[in-house]
Amino acid sequence: MDHARRHASAESNRIFFAEVVDALSPHDDAWTLDGVPGAALWVPAGKEAMSAERGEIFTARLADLPGADMERMAALIALLGSNHPAEPHEYLWFLGVAPATQGRGIGGRLLKPVLQRADQTGAPAYLEATSERNKALYERHGFVAAEPLRTADSPPLWPMWREPR
Repeated sequence: MDHARRHASAESNRIFFAEVVDALSPHDDAWTLDGVPGAALWVPAGKEAMSAERGEIFTARLADLPGADMERMAALIALLGSNHPAEPHEYLWFLGVAPATQGRGIGGRLLKPVLQRADQTGAPAYLEATSERNKALYERHGFVAAEPLRTADSPPLWPMWREPR
């Protein structure tokens, strides 16, 4: 990838994640570790990720991203929405750790506070894993994968459910 495309991609990622954090900030359920480049963004059990109005703003802002393919994004959003569980649950919207620090247990440490809360309150937890490596991490923390979902040309996404312990 040439420098200009790499820069545009990095800028799109930065804007995307800023939008995700902004959209989910009313839940005040973002988890980080001191000095560690990573975060887990959750939607608490029984709450909607965002209001319909905020969802429209979110989608409109994503459409403005450099290189955005709204047809593909809309298909993916619809697929995830139609397969999202109706039962109240803790929902992991995003978990990320800087590549240089992956494989050191940071992801598991970021999951721990909300999984403990889920266990204490009797709430299940749900997420969509975006890779085999992520799927394995979540399986180590009690999540069970369903058959993968995909749009016509997307990589697989595994819906994963975890019963409280």
